Amino acid sequence: MAMQPSLQQGNPNHAEQPADVRVSVGSTPSQSGGAPEISEEAVDGHYYRPLLQAAFKGDWESAKRFFEQDSASKTAKITSRSETALHIAALSAHDQFVEDLVELLSPYPEVLEMVDCDGCTALHIAVLCGRIRMVKALVRSNPKLTQLADNEGRFPLGISALEASMHKEIAWFLAKSTTNDAPSHPFRSPSAKDTIIHLTFNGHHDITLYLVGRYPHLITVKGRVHGGHYSILDALASVESRFLSGTRLSVLEALIYKCVPGDLNTKPTDKNSDPALQCLTRSLWNAAKIVVPMIKRVHEVKLQHVAAVQLAKQVCIAISHWKSTEITDFLLEGNLLGQATVKGISEIVKLCVQFFPELIRIKVRGERLPTQAVRYRQERTLRLFLEVSSANELSLVPGPTEAESQSMMSAVVEYVATEYCPNFNAVINVAGAAFQMQRELQWYKAVESWTIPVLKIFYADGKTYWNRFVDKHKDLLESGEKWVKDTANSCMLVSTLIATVLFAAAFTMPGGNNGNTGVPLLLGQDSFLVFAISDALGLLSSVTSILLFLAILTSRYEAQDFLESLPKKIILGLSLLFLSLAFMLVAFAATLRTVLDKRLEWVLIPITLLASLPVALFVVLQLPLLYQMVKSTYGPSIFRPESIWE
Repeated sequence: MAMQPSLQQGNPNHAEQPADVRVSVGSTPSQSGGAPEISEEAVDGHYYRPLLQAAFKGDWESAKRFFEQDSASKTAKITSRSETALHIAALSAHDQFVEDLVELLSPYPEVLEMVDCDGCTALHIAVLCGRIRMVKALVRSNPKLTQLADNEGRFPLGISALEASMHKEIAWFLAKSTTNDAPSHPFRSPSAKDTIIHLTFNGHHDITLYLVGRYPHLITVKGRVHGGHYSILDALASVESRFLSGTRLSVLEALIYKCVPGDLNTKPTDKNSDPALQCLTRSLWNAAKIVVPMIKRVHEVKLQHVAAVQLAKQVCIAISHWKSTEITDFLLEGNLLGQATVKGISEIVKLCVQFFPELIRIKVRGERLPTQAVRYRQERTLRLFLEVSSANELSLVPGPTEAESQSMMSAVVEYVATEYCPNFNAVINVAGAAFQMQRELQWYKAVESWTIPVLKIFYADGKTYWNRFVDKHKDLLESGEKWVKDTANSCMLVSTLIATVLFAAAFTMPGGNNGNTGVPLLLGQDSFLVFAISDALGLLSSVTSILLFLAILTSRYEAQDFLESLPKKIILGLSLLFLSLAFMLVAFAATLRTVLDKRLEWVLIPITLLASLPVALFVVLQLPLLYQMVKSTYGPSIFRPESIWE
């Protein structure tokens, strides 16, 4: 055991000194040459307090003077938790201090393996704090640090996967730096299972793919997360945003998504293509990601989706060699297919059925997968079980039995999706409660057409399925009615104001009228003609929209009205309101052009730009709402067949 520095040497009043990091320490003569002495026990805290404060503050100069006067202090345990100056500096996130100290200790890399009372090296702490500079400096000085576990059996990579999930760069570096060498064998240890599952839960699918490629035995392991045991497929099925089917993209984002490359490899995909052209293409994409942050964000999302699909495929390939009963147990133990179905992750359901076709008839908690998809309104997974029948109508494959038909009808009349998913409105991507009710009616009509006809008149508890549907959706009907009335009232007020203005403008001609004949003085000018036409069209549009909103307010608000009648009136009313606003501004610009004529031509450009601003603002704020309404009412049906084998 190394000798402890004596407080009796040097300045006898050292313990009396204030705890300043720059205090001169004259306790032990400098020990030059040879490895620094490793102290196993912490000495009196007063002696090491200046060094402790210097490490906390990142004051390298004061710490360096301390090290020069006492070489053993470089590795001394200076806290009651057996932490060294390196531990403290890592905990305080002083990158430069750690790098300087590691360089100072570089001739003796084994001293970097010292642990605190929890068995943590400085690398464990650097990973926990998310400091990539520290991690790289420590590992490059002593690669064995990645193989050391703390008292809980956690390796640095495991800590990164669990507690530093936001620092993907650290996880990647450690995944490439950690080997399965003896004696610790990190990827054969019990913690390796948890590491793989945590990486998958945190969305680091490319890292997981890299590790299971190097260590194939990890592909089917089940790790412990929050008290449960999860496989890689379970982890993938728990978060729908890891796949395209569970990600909501705007129109622009969807366009970028289709254009950006999605291969995870840096190698050329086409060996016959020109390498120079491929290099130029990669350079252009890299430049575009720097200039347009949205491209970079969408590209990262696409890479994550591609990696997730590849990872799920690797799992299916690995378990395809098992016995049928083992495969079924593996997939159903954690309700994997049920989770993927109710969350709309069609990629996992499709892969599982592709590899194991017998699963198409499997039941999850007593219900087939299509019934589960109906219960939680997941058209993406339901599409996998739809085909066009010989009568050119959609049907379920395989067709439902009478018992299954009853289960599907019972599922469609319920409204449990909001309980399962609090942000259900955002998930189904429709505009307001009225169009949510429309979507529910579309589901009911579709399921009713797939089940056996007798259920249309089948009575349960004295009520038809339609009566039960209306009862279960009573709250949604009331919310939809309130939303429609509020929207109609607000829009009718705006339409009335526009109609009033345009009606008054029709009798207040720009330039005035002839006092004898009453004919407008500027009748022959083109700008006057534009004004007259725009004013008339705007007035007719606003008046028509008023009548439509009035018809909406006087509607019965029956459940059936929300399927087509009310949505069509709202869409037409909003469209005419938008047109009337545009015509009013065109009339204003034409009038201004007529009045100013050639006297202030330079004013026309800024006035025109300012006049177009309200139209642009209306388009930005209201067009997405109108687009959702039109898509929900007139767009392609949400029930479209999707082949499992494509």
